[in-house]
Amino acid sequence: MNRRNFLSASAAALVAAPGPEIRTAMIGVGNRGGGLLTQVLEQANVKVAAICDIDPQNRDRALSRAGRDNPRSFTDYRQVLDLKDVDAVVVATPCDLHSEMAALALEAGKYVYCEKPVGITPEQVDRVLKAARKAKTFLQIGQQLRYFPGLKESIRQIHQDGILGQTFVVKAHRHSQPARPPRPDEVRRERPAWYDDVKRSGDLIVENAVHNIDCCNWIIQGHPQSAYGHGKKYLPKTIPAGAIMMDGFSVSYTYENGAYLEYSQLYLHPPNHQQLENWHWYMIFGEKGTLDLSRGLLYEMQAEGEPRKVVPEAVLSASENATDEFYACIRENRKPFADITVAATA
Repeated sequence: MNRRNFLSASAAALVAAPGPEIRTAMIGVGNRGGGLLTQVLEQANVKVAAICDIDPQNRDRALSRAGRDNPRSFTDYRQVLDLKDVDAVVVATPCDLHSEMAALALEAGKYVYCEKPVGITPEQVDRVLKAARKAKTFLQIGQQLRYFPGLKESIRQIHQDGILGQTFVVKAHRHSQPARPPRPDEVRRERPAWYDDVKRSGDLIVENAVHNIDCCNWIIQGHPQSAYGHGKKYLPKTIPAGAIMMDGFSVSYTYENGAYLEYSQLYLHPPNHQQLENWHWYMIFGEKGTLDLSRGLLYEMQAEGEPRKVVPEAVLSASENATDEFYACIRENRKPFADITVAATA
């Protein structure tokens, strides 16, 4: 960068400097909430004003990490929502609590960043929708896939540039290795009890796959009108779905616009199985070819040789920071990309 460009960039940075301090309360600071706390602490001109968690270890750990801001400590989230000096709240509690907390926070006039899912029943989702329609603030849902630069650019090219023409079929999966038994000398952090309780988490398809199925809705620009699927808990012994969180399922979706989605999620992927992607995987089949979404590779119909790279590697490898967008939207008085509509339809 030469001196002129450096001075221009510096001037732009000054113009874009954040406005008044945004005072934020963290409600739930466990595994996911702790990660969001890290992002919030990195934001310019954002103060962590309150920490709320019923687990004393989680709460004390977070209070220590946010010591710079000297946050107040709470165990009852309703007391947090009564604080007049809190502008925004981050909700990262178990899934079945999201709806009530998010709706009451909107009613209290707070900006809300809520971890996905916004609810695990239609009634819970409807409650937040109604609160959001009346609110002068907004809710941003934690559908982080919508903030990955590589995915955004790939999907922009599908929608705006028409690189695939009409989208016909999406095949997607999210695979992981099965949990291995702990070694005798190993101390492993176990999942919280609520996670495996399907009445609290919504099961694997809601707690986990809501990210991926939302991404497919985004790709297809529609919503399913019918679905057929199956799943169960396979290991260490087979248990039918509905009793404890599944470790595998597959669903076929037919969309209102004629598109078709096949989605599967399995915690059954051996580490040495290299023939099939082990993690997130999306292949989008259209009239002009097929796009490998995660790699930004376009396989043009009838073409021979190597696929065409349509997204630069630097864009593909860039990480998301959905909290950046959250605070930018507050300051710029605009709605987030992953708003209440995305939250509800996901």
